Amino acid sequence: MKESLRPPHPSATEASAASAASAAMAPAPAATVLSRGQRKQHGETTRRWQRVLRYASPILLLLLWELLSQVGVLDRRFFPPPSEVLGTARVMVQDGSLAAAVLASLRRLAIGYVSGAALGIAVGLWLGLSSWSRALIEPWLIVTYPVPKLAVYPLLVLVVGLGEPPIVILLAIAIFYVVAINLIAGVMSIRPVILDVGRDCNASFLQLVRTIALPASMPHIFTGLEISMGIAYIVLVAAEFVGAKSGLGSVIWSSWQLFDVAPMYVAIVTISILGYASVLLLRLAADRMMPWRSK
Repeated sequence: MKESLRPPHPSATEASAASAASAAMAPAPAATVLSRGQRKQHGETTRRWQRVLRYASPILLLLLWELLSQVGVLDRRFFPPPSEVLGTARVMVQDGSLAAAVLASLRRLAIGYVSGAALGIAVGLWLGLSSWSRALIEPWLIVTYPVPKLAVYPLLVLVVGLGEPPIVILLAIAIFYVVAINLIAGVMSIRPVILDVGRDCNASFLQLVRTIALPASMPHIFTGLEISMGIAYIVLVAAEFVGAKSGLGSVIWSSWQLFDVAPMYVAIVTISILGYASVLLLRLAADRMMPWRSK
């Protein structure tokens, strides 16, 4: 018999290889290229929606909290609905108790914060410029910084007595460490050649501070001030828990003792608003002191 002259059928492997080769040879779809104007418009739209989300997320959280409290998912004894907290805040504003607590806390905060920040700036500039002083004193800063500042409060009460002084001193201590350590790092980050130029021009220590060290380390100063602001509110409220009969911390503590939770939430929200406003003021001052940063 004669063998068949018809070509054999291609195998499955050969067929798949041929289809893959044809797919590889096919032209790729053109990528979408956005023009500069389209990219700018897309970026503005994205930022606009992000801004809306930033402001809408707290409102959505409050609405969810209100709904869960009203339907009984959250225990109203511990999580009163925002409408009830708002009513308590209205009563506290009308009888003047909230304003009195805010003024008492802000008075302590202002005195302690300014005192600690001024001392921290002075010490930070001094240790940053003087290597001998830094070698002598910086180890003590590093050793004592991790000590919880609230642990010093009983000692301060023994030394200066009860009342306002131990709270103000405790605040100043907490602020001092953060500002001083940040400023030391800022002064040491200045290029040595810049300081050498000042010394070669026979500049005094105060002239070095005023013309070189202080302007160059200004970002570190405001970073330390902003970080220490949050620490100041934490230390203030904790000290007012046990050492004061007025202030926002005292309101929180008395609310806990009386199991009246709504005034506690009013004080907590007030502290967060004050902290946010304080940081905004610091950033506004930083933009005024460092106009080149916003450009």
